[in-house]
Amino acid sequence: MSMPPFRPVAGRDASIRAGTREVKVQTDPFRKVKEATAQEICSRVDLSQEAKAFLLPSLSPQGFLALLADNKHIGDAVRFLAFALPIREAIWWACVTVGGSQDQLSAPEADCLERATAWVYEPGDARRRACMEAAEGANLEGAAAYAALAVFWSGGSLAPANMPDALPDPSLGAIGVGASVLLAITGGEPQKLDQRFEAAMLRGMDIANGGNGRLKSDRPATNLER
Repeated sequence: MSMPPFRPVAGRDASIRAGTREVKVQTDPFRKVKEATAQEICSRVDLSQEAKAFLLPSLSPQGFLALLADNKHIGDAVRFLAFALPIREAIWWACVTVGGSQDQLSAPEADCLERATAWVYEPGDARRRACMEAAEGANLEGAAAYAALAVFWSGGSLAPANMPDALPDPSLGAIGVGASVLLAITGGEPQKLDQRFEAAMLRGMDIANGGNGRLKSDRPATNLER
């Protein structure tokens, strides 16, 4: 297998440091985010009124995300980044967040994560539909299932293969990513919520800057991920 599709980028001082409350706002634009302002992205995202209060017409995506994260607007920060990233990178963020935040996955959850990861490496309709099968095997519940659902919702018909096409709403894939990451963040011990949130943001910002979203504390990559 080739190297992961998203490689770390040196020279960026943009991360939320896991385990602290400090957020640094980078001056360079996120490499993987095409919009110049946060407002362009927010037009597609369902944000709280509290989050919208931070929004200024000229505010950059990285600046807005830092404000949301620093003020612990967890749901808003996750949803914003899910919509800011291209869908393939967003789904990869869900995969590494779920894989890194849950100590042990059930067999159906592991299947969801494996199939979603396989799609990220080689997107295609067969792998997309296989993700829906895996999500159904997990009863359409949990962070891993929503990562797989995000793949299925990312594009292509939602109807069975032998039926007329039924295309998804363009926002559905990002909604699935946001649900997956939020479930991974909120699903563990309450006293470690801030730590899981900051780690998820660190991963997402690394991916937004062209990195692979992995932390030093992650368990070794599987054969698929090498």
